[in-house]
Amino acid sequence: MGIDVVIAAGDGRASRKVFRKNKAMLDVAGKPMILHIVEVLRACSAVDKIVAVGPKEVFEEIIGGFDVRIVQQKRSLAENGWEGFLCTIDEYWETGRLTPDILERYHDKPVLFLSGDIPLISVKELNEFISQCDMERYDYIAGATSENVLKLFGPRKGRPGIKMATFHMWDGNLRQNNFHMAKPFLLLQSIDLVLEVYEYRYQREIFNIIKSFFKLIRFSRGNIFRTLGMYLTLQASAGLSALGFERAAHLASFPVTRPRMERLISHLLNVRFKIVLTTVGGAALDVDNEKDYITLSIMYRDWMNQIAPEAITTSRSGPRQSRGTGPHE
Repeated sequence: MGIDVVIAAGDGRASRKVFRKNKAMLDVAGKPMILHIVEVLRACSAVDKIVAVGPKEVFEEIIGGFDVRIVQQKRSLAENGWEGFLCTIDEYWETGRLTPDILERYHDKPVLFLSGDIPLISVKELNEFISQCDMERYDYIAGATSENVLKLFGPRKGRPGIKMATFHMWDGNLRQNNFHMAKPFLLLQSIDLVLEVYEYRYQREIFNIIKSFFKLIRFSRGNIFRTLGMYLTLQASAGLSALGFERAAHLASFPVTRPRMERLISHLLNVRFKIVLTTVGGAALDVDNEKDYITLSIMYRDWMNQIAPEAITTSRSGPRQSRGTGPHE
């Protein structure tokens, strides 16, 4: 049995539109990004049910012929993710009711969450991530990609590229890659921190840094100095790197390692947290602004030929028919 997947592709408060459009509907290589994602998910044998949360009528036109449960977006990322997760459960999908029996039976159910703006996703990277997700030992696993892998997408002489921000750690600089395997029922007590930090994820903006600072104070669970020390160290090393002082940035990151970060996040969220690495990199390349979107559109085929050439050369199979019906269809 495969893993269920939720594509959180709404355009609520925590998302940014590009050219005033929901990013999932932006055209890349002749089709909307949401369609790229659904096609890859459907080609991955490790994936079972797919739930796409977003503007329902538009999604039905684009991906309605595929085996996907389409759910109307709610007011916020929290509501979108929660409703998407619940709709992976057949009993909820059929009745629209969350019962004590569902809570008990699916208490430890994991789901893969991903965003709707990662058209460079590939079956290879999905399989690589899912194969490393030991959900017997962990409750929340976040995917990441090393800075060295991401250099493939960076600007080079004579060709455009996207330079992506990374977390500077002593044992390697990483960028989160939009793959999140989690057990939502176990994250209920800490979901506010997860979502508020996500809302302030654009850390190049000073106001987001300040807001994140105070949110971490609020959720520090009695370990405020350790939490803020780690956060300020990350910011200091990122700032030094931005100024071109790479050696100083690396030295500044000495207190921050993956194991220490995992222990801190486990403490903050009160769950067993793990970071796993993928070596492909496509899922880390999301679209945050107009410039990045234009660059990705220009370079899409070149990058996909390096990531997963079979995705370019193999003819696409036809859409699969939807399974069953429910109150959300």
